[in-house]
Amino acid sequence: MNETSNDFEPDYIYHRQLGRGYEGQADVYTCQRTRKTVIIKTFFSTTRMDSAPREVVDRLQLEHNITANKWPSDITATLRRYNNGLSAGSGEDLTVNAIDAFYVPSNSTDPSRPLLWKMVLPLYAGALDSPTEALSYLNMSTSAIDFLYRPRYRTVFEGLARMHTTRDPALNNSGFCHDDIKLDNLFLRNEQHEIVLGDMGQTRTLDDQFHRGWIDCRLVDAHRAWKSYLVLIRDASMRGRGPSEFDAQFATRTTEWAAAYWRWVEEDTALPQNMLEEGAEEDVGGDAAAAAAGGGVGKREPKRFWDSEPQDSTIDFPVFRDGIVMRIPMGREDAFRHLEAVRVEFEAFRKAKKDQTAGDWMPWWYWERPVVFGNGDIESELKVINGAWLIGLGGNGHN
Repeated sequence: MNETSNDFEPDYIYHRQLGRGYEGQADVYTCQRTRKTVIIKTFFSTTRMDSAPREVVDRLQLEHNITANKWPSDITATLRRYNNGLSAGSGEDLTVNAIDAFYVPSNSTDPSRPLLWKMVLPLYAGALDSPTEALSYLNMSTSAIDFLYRPRYRTVFEGLARMHTTRDPALNNSGFCHDDIKLDNLFLRNEQHEIVLGDMGQTRTLDDQFHRGWIDCRLVDAHRAWKSYLVLIRDASMRGRGPSEFDAQFATRTTEWAAAYWRWVEEDTALPQNMLEEGAEEDVGGDAAAAAAGGGVGKREPKRFWDSEPQDSTIDFPVFRDGIVMRIPMGREDAFRHLEAVRVEFEAFRKAKKDQTAGDWMPWWYWERPVVFGNGDIESELKVINGAWLIGLGGNGHN
């Protein structure tokens, strides 16, 4: 590593820091071999650790005289491929896959941090919370947002179904749970906002001790995924419509998405693989022992919401032409192209405001109207962490 430039020569050239947290940080690099921009994630000693593969342990010892039997759980989980054969679709990976993993010696004198592990990841346009904020300026209805994202969000449940049914012979397991589904762990694959599951650092086997006392970690994943979709709809409509539109529809179940959510909570509680047309019609629900074995007991999913198209074939999407804001009927692909342009401009505008370089620049869609917070009970219902109520947990159902 070049200590002056932060480059990892000759392979990776440093550009900028992307973010930093308790367990590590992410930086943007160019891969010299492929000429592609990538993310290098650095892990601190606070991250969860797994046993490193034997070939990695041996190489560290033989080539560098370093004894290290552990590496971050995130690397293990992100290198793993999750059941591509389950779907009759394109066969594309629906989880983020690591490009590379390596380590550099730490300059820290703290003995608990002898190595800084690195993982190389693709650079995606952003997480799903990024277009959510941009959409909030466009005064879109909850139905329009559901029209856009329901077909895209289906892959979240398909990705979970793949994880839940992936067996690792070395672990003698029945599958894996993600254990950390939320909007900022779902990433945009392209400008059409196709979605991949990321941030795999909390991934565990179905029968991991962490899940002891739970009914089924797969149902916890599914409930978090459902709630995250509703948060997307609510937050994306909040600034323009206020919370009243979403809150009323959610409480009275008068939209397809609200009715489908409550049906899942109160009647079906289907596992992700049973929400999709190509999924096997297994029994669902059940106790922890059945979950660990990959089975369960319960009812089948009678209505596959995630395979159904919203009723409308177009939405009225706002555009700025000849000095006038107008709404133009658009299909999904055209609407996403326009939304991606707004999202990119929004990120640039937000950065310029933070850096105090925006000057007189004011995008046509921007307006100074604060978000009005809505019903606290509904906000509590939609939580996915820190006290959230989730089907699949044991005890009182709160984490």
